[in-house]
Amino acid sequence: MSVTQTLPGSATAERDNRAARVSAYAVAFAAFVGGGGYLPAAVFFPLTLTWMAVIFLCGITAIVAGHVARFRAKRHGLRGRWLALAGIVGGWICVLVAVLALAAVVGVLGGLAVLIDS
Repeated sequence: MSVTQTLPGSATAERDNRAARVSAYAVAFAAFVGGGGYLPAAVFFPLTLTWMAVIFLCGITAIVAGHVARFRAKRHGLRGRWLALAGIVGGWICVLVAVLALAAVVGVLGGLAVLIDS
């Protein structure tokens, strides 16, 4: 049965968990940005910072929306618990990738600073 969009109080509306889809879409967008944006980001430093910020924000969005979706699914009997869990896990992976990329950039800049001073 397909999901239909009707008025919020309608008896014919199928119960849908929109937060679960938002969580999954945020992870998919972060994967799209991370996969296609890293090569130009390696050449242009402000683009690297933007790339890390977008992936980090997508990860945080996926984590929050995933937790909201799991709460709604459990409390109100909505669908999408596993999709929400996938969004939470994917969100934490996005945050981890962004933090590791930031650590790599800081390490490279620190190494360059040491080379310039010596």
